[in-house]
Amino acid sequence: KDGWPVQDMLSLVWERRPTYNNNASIAGSSFVTYVKLCYYSVFAVAYGLVGSLADVVMVNSSWTLAHIRYMWKFGPTPVVVFPPCDTTKLASLSITKKRDPIVLSIGQFRPEKDHALQIRSFARLMKRWNEGQKKETVKLVLIGGCRNKDDEALVGDLKKLSEELGISDCTEFLLNQPYSVLLEWFGKASVGIHTMWNEHFGIGVVEMMAAGMITIAHNSGGPRADIIATDANHRSGYLASTEEEYANCIYEALVGEKSKITIVRKRGQES
Repeated sequence: KDGWPVQDMLSLVWERRPTYNNNASIAGSSFVTYVKLCYYSVFAVAYGLVGSLADVVMVNSSWTLAHIRYMWKFGPTPVVVFPPCDTTKLASLSITKKRDPIVLSIGQFRPEKDHALQIRSFARLMKRWNEGQKKETVKLVLIGGCRNKDDEALVGDLKKLSEELGISDCTEFLLNQPYSVLLEWFGKASVGIHTMWNEHFGIGVVEMMAAGMITIAHNSGGPRADIIATDANHRSGYLASTEEEYANCIYEALVGEKSKITIVRKRGQES
C-alpha cells in the first residue's frame, strides 16, 4: 500500500534522506533533523484535528483517500472525485502508426517534479542504447511551464546536468508552449515519462496514456493507486522509482515486441 504524505515526510526526515524539501544541510544534522521531526509531528496532530471538523470531504485519488482516512480519524467519510481530464483529442491519436523514438515529459518545471531523475535515467538508457549500436536516435523532450525566475534557474541546472552527462545533443527543453505544440508532440512521441514522488493523482500521466504513449510513471501515489495497471494480463503502462528501473522500462518500450507494445498502448488509451 502506498505511504501517506505526512507519514512519508516523517520517514524521509527520520532516515535523513536529502530531497527538494529536506535539503542536505538538514539531512546531515542530527539536531536539525530532530527539530524538524518534532515540527512535523505537531503539524500532523493539528492537521488531523482541524480536518476532523469538516462537514464534507472530497479527495482526488484513492491514495489521498487513504491519507485522509488515517489523519482525519473523526471526520466524515471522504468521497473520491477524480480530477476532470478532457482526453477527446488525445484519444483520437493513432496507436498503430509508427512513432518517433522520443521520450516525452510534460509538467511544470518545479523541484518536486524531479526532472533530474528523468535526465539521469535517460543518460543511463543512452549508455545501453549506444552499447547495443542501435541505429535510431533517441531523444528526450521536456515540455513544461516556468512560473518565475526560480523555475527558469531550475531549467538552467537541468540543462547543465544534461551537458555533464553527455546527452545535451539528444535532450530538448520547450518552455511555456501552447497546447497545439503539446498536441503535436503527443502524436509523435513513443514513450511518456513521469517522475514525481507521491503525486496525489497525475493528470499528465492520464494524458500521456490517452495519447497512446507507453507511459512510465513513478511507483507511488495516484499513478500507482488509480491509473497504471502493471499485472501481466492487464498492463497499461509501467512504474519505476530508480534510474535503472526507468532506463529498463524505456528500453523495453522502445525495442519490445511490437504486438505486445501495441496492446499496452491500447489498454492505456482506453483505460
